[in-house]
Amino acid sequence: MLIYRFRITCYEHDGFLREIEIQPNQTFLDFHHILLESAELLHCERASFFTADKNYKKNKEISLLAEKRQIRKYDEDLDQVVTESVSLPLMNAEKLKDYIDDPHQKMIYEFAGRDIFAFHVELFKIFPADGLPSFPRCVKRVGELPKKIEQPAVIPVTPVVPKVVPPEKALSKIVDLSKFEDIVEDENELAAIEKGLNGMVEEPGPEPVFDTSETEDSGTTDFLYGEPEEPAEDETLDHIEDYEDIENLDKRLSGFDRDSDDY
Repeated sequence: MLIYRFRITCYEHDGFLREIEIQPNQTFLDFHHILLESAELLHCERASFFTADKNYKKNKEISLLAEKRQIRKYDEDLDQVVTESVSLPLMNAEKLKDYIDDPHQKMIYEFAGRDIFAFHVELFKIFPADGLPSFPRCVKRVGELPKKIEQPAVIPVTPVVPKVVPPEKALSKIVDLSKFEDIVEDENELAAIEKGLNGMVEEPGPEPVFDTSETEDSGTTDFLYGEPEEPAEDETLDHIEDYEDIENLDKRLSGFDRDSDDY
């Protein structure tokens, strides 16, 4: 029983190296699983093997999942290039020995999951099996692939709305009163305002009438001391010098002897 030994390197990371031994009659799916295990790759969504020439130019594709590809090929009957849809061969049905044409066969392995990597696969040794070890197996491991750190799920937090304190309004500037000097009074408007105010003021009622009949019939007589004095003539004396008859004034005033009866 022969054993294939493949050397696997990563196109993006030079320090990565794996050597894997696998039997010729094992499938590409077996090869796929040992590659994932040795490189510690998880969450595979898509993966494919491609046979390639010595410059790693892709030829045939072997897919992990059932897919179809649009390919262009020359049709001899039509004598032109045509495009047709073909179903890809699957890893679980294809054996390695059916795709090895060269003792240094080259292939490409592409992995698409949380990370995306491309690997160069080269057959560099074919030898008979020694004993009965389990295959496939990884016999050499150098370097590791960078892994994306899985971020923890972000729990949405209700944002705290800060209390907005309205700014204090500055005092309005003192209005220049000189601007009101040019205002022209509207007489019609003033008359309307005055008329409105007059309507708001209550008109005075009739003066109260006092009944004096009882007082007149009561027979009460005002008590008068002495004789009623005659009302004095209304004389206005602004200044003594304005009075022409000074002597008669002295005679009139001399009749008062300043007794208590004169008061």
